[in-house]
Amino acid sequence: MKKLFWGFFFIYLNFNLNFNQHSLNVLPDFVGYILLLQGARILEDESEFFSQARPFATGMTIYSAILWIGALLGVASEANWITQILGIISVIVSLYVSWLLIRGVQELEERHMSDLNGGKLMRLWKGLAVVQIAGGVIGLMINLMNVGILAAVTVVLAIVGFVLIVLYLIAWNKSAAAFENVRSAPSEPEF
Repeated sequence: MKKLFWGFFFIYLNFNLNFNQHSLNVLPDFVGYILLLQGARILEDESEFFSQARPFATGMTIYSAILWIGALLGVASEANWITQILGIISVIVSLYVSWLLIRGVQELEERHMSDLNGGKLMRLWKGLAVVQIAGGVIGLMINLMNVGILAAVTVVLAIVGFVLIVLYLIAWNKSAAAFENVRSAPSEPEF
């Protein structure tokens, strides 16, 4: 489950190198999705939710790799309504992947009768979903209607989103540690 934590680390944290007018994320999202795919593959025997997440994570790997290569080559497109809509779709797919993985963790909790932090992950996911979708919709509205007052709302959403991301990553780290404890615990003999 540690690969899931590291996957989300790469997806949610961005450290950009800026040169001339180009920006390149040194923690590429596609690497995060590859780590999610590896983690889901390892855990797919534990819950069907992990195997259900894999095709969507594969799509996000390809999509985010194309964006990253475009940024690397300096051919990234300008933000317009099409890129905004693609961004909203990618956020929705990414949230769906996250939801499937959290449901997998919750199923692991039931299967192993252990607290793996699944409830907290789901609560934080819901907060992230609201912030990310609202940010995408507001960004689209700003682009289409040129409503400047909404820019202040995006700043607030960015701050709230950052706090939620940090808490979400901490929760995934705790989940991974709890799962390792469950896996390393000696099993009870059956009578």
